[in-house]
Amino acid sequence: MGFDVLVPIFGILVVLVPITGLTAVFTLRLGGKPFIETLARELKGVGDGRGSDLALRIRDLTDQVEALTAEVYDVRSAESCDQKLLESKEHETSAL
Repeated sequence: MGFDVLVPIFGILVVLVPITGLTAVFTLRLGGKPFIETLARELKGVGDGRGSDLALRIRDLTDQVEALTAEVYDVRSAESCDQKLLESKEHETSAL
């Protein structure tokens, strides 16, 4: 079992190794590159997009809290006014 057996094996490997390498390179290039680019774009967007989205949501929530505070103040003012009117009406009916 000398060189007679090794020559055909090495001859086949000389052809198959570059073909396998080229197949792997093209597979990664054509199949992996779009996946990696999409993943990188999404990861980059997480830092930028979500931060600004979060800032917008916080600003909206702040505006809503301020609007609710103003409404509560208006309701308390109306309640106070109603209470004064009821007291004056009770005072008038008790005076008669």
